[in-house]
Amino acid sequence: MSFYDTITKFEDFDFESYFGQVTDRDVERSLDRDHLGWRDFLNLLSEKARDHLEPMARKSRRLTIQYFGRTIHLYVPLYISNFCTNECIYCGFNRTNRIKRRKLTLEQIELEAKAISETEMKHILVLTGEAPEITSIDYIEDAVAIIKKRFPSVSIEVFPMEEEEYRRLKTAGVDGMTIYQEVY
Repeated sequence: MSFYDTITKFEDFDFESYFGQVTDRDVERSLDRDHLGWRDFLNLLSEKARDHLEPMARKSRRLTIQYFGRTIHLYVPLYISNFCTNECIYCGFNRTNRIKRRKLTLEQIELEAKAISETEMKHILVLTGEAPEITSIDYIEDAVAIIKKRFPSVSIEVFPMEEEEYRRLKTAGVDGMTIYQEVY
């Protein structure tokens, strides 16, 4: 299921009414759960959750340590394309910005990866704008294959994809993924 499929389920959802009915007990139950559903996330976003910030922070800390440990990873960004179809006001890739648009060739990616690896950094973050017709899954997969030869950790920050596309990139060696529109 894509992010779009998920978000369209909430097109007619009455968030204001839902938030108005959330109780302290609803927030507490959501905090007690190991696996949160969409209602739990809404409960934790509600006005009532303000009174539970300390327990929320404790749970967040516990989960962060559980999933990520007590380490900090520094990533070197490698921008392989700055083409984008969006107009996000905060972003340098905004399609209305008058900048020179580039998409690195696989040979250029190899050269960049080599130069970055010589700095002895171990983690790389591959970034693109949101333009899947220009930076296809095949292209990203090929880029990851090249980069993976030099780095033990490759993460990506790209456009939203379908689940099977994420699986392909995971199989190609991507360790972590961030998409512009976060999915829970």
